[in-house]
Amino acid sequence: MAEEKVMIPLTKGKKHAVIIGCICLMFSVTVFGVGFFVIQGPVLEEMHASQYYSLLTIFASLGLAVMTPIGGKLGDLFGRRNVVVIAGVICAACGIGMSIVHSIIPFAIFRLLLGAAQGAFTAAPYILMREINESKDVPKTMGYLASAIAVGSFGGGILLGGLADAGFLRFALMVPAIPLLIGVALIGFSLPNKKKEKVEIDVSGIICLAVLLSGFCLAMNYGPIIGWGNLKVIAGFAVAAAAGIIFVKIEKKAKEPIVPMYLFENRKFTTLLLVGFICYFYQTAMSAYVPLAVQDVMGVSATAAGSLQFPRTILTMVLPTIAGVWIGKKAANNWKAMAIATGLAALPFIPLGFTTASTPFLVYVICIGITGIAESFRSVSVTPVAQSVLPQKDLGVGTSLVTFVNSLASLFAAAINGVIFGMSGNQVQEGVNHIFRFTVVISLAGFLLVVFVVRKQLNTGEK
Repeated sequence: MAEEKVMIPLTKGKKHAVIIGCICLMFSVTVFGVGFFVIQGPVLEEMHASQYYSLLTIFASLGLAVMTPIGGKLGDLFGRRNVVVIAGVICAACGIGMSIVHSIIPFAIFRLLLGAAQGAFTAAPYILMREINESKDVPKTMGYLASAIAVGSFGGGILLGGLADAGFLRFALMVPAIPLLIGVALIGFSLPNKKKEKVEIDVSGIICLAVLLSGFCLAMNYGPIIGWGNLKVIAGFAVAAAAGIIFVKIEKKAKEPIVPMYLFENRKFTTLLLVGFICYFYQTAMSAYVPLAVQDVMGVSATAAGSLQFPRTILTMVLPTIAGVWIGKKAANNWKAMAIATGLAALPFIPLGFTTASTPFLVYVICIGITGIAESFRSVSVTPVAQSVLPQKDLGVGTSLVTFVNSLASLFAAAINGVIFGMSGNQVQEGVNHIFRFTVVISLAGFLLVVFVVRKQLNTGEK
């Protein structure tokens, strides 16, 4: 009976192998992201190319942003296993290639391709958790992925930074490829490859989406640096807008669209996309402006500032699995988990919005720790519920769309927070406080959306 409840029935051993493989993939993706930023500066300095730091940062996010919504559809067309294996090997090869080359041009090319390859398979672990497990077990297994991300986020920088400090800078570049290849092997040997018999690739849609996202990402990244009124930034938004209009028209006519437009007619799914966006919004304020507040306003050392996320990391390593088990016991717990995710993202930023030089450091430690609870409940609720309201044929592209919208939240948050901070001139205390208060408003809007809209939709079974 259990096999009839899953989309891809596997033996117990193979299912465990795929789950472990997915955990390895997410750990590797996080280390490639967080860890690389720790050592990217020294690597560029070694190549006498430090001036390309911001460009490399854009390349890292651009390839990922372009390929994330495309990756889910490629999995539907060619099979999830094939995409994971091929894209995973390409990603690992790029990591190894970056450790070998000593000039900026090939290094930059590898960095762009690495992000694109990651985007092709990043959504796959989330999709597979739905395909190989019973519905009641999906939140729990999503918790495993969240824990892998937490370990990678906290340990990635420490591991790669430690290797760099010990004189193994080049070896540090290829380290994330090791868990990636382990994950690829586990999935490659344990997962059957399911794909559609007739494969049609939406080439026009892919090109148009790449132009749209490239224009948007570059404009969002350069806007805070060179000014939102700069002609280059305006041109980037104009190209993105034009490509967006054309993309919608192409996707409505395509037989195998990258982003089926009819997905947005699903009110539940569209609402959950918005909830996911809001759940991610606070993280930019936490990552970029909390360290600035404690160092420049409160006078705390950089070492102490770096320890702020330790309690949060511990929580996100353990709590998601527990939260996932709790959600699996009762369907009504889904909206409650989302309410916790949005509410506990707003709550800690209320006291942070009144930071002064005399604010106790412990207040920040506790508040950032609370966001770990919010993240734990988000990771096991929003994506699984969004998957559950989609037909099986749209599971891959729908999950990729959720992942893509979540990543857009960081871009929007960075741009908006940059404008808010810039309006405060050189007054750091005023700037960070305004950002934290704005974060409260956005997160509270998400809480109200969950309580008054999502709760009703999930409880009434509205289509």
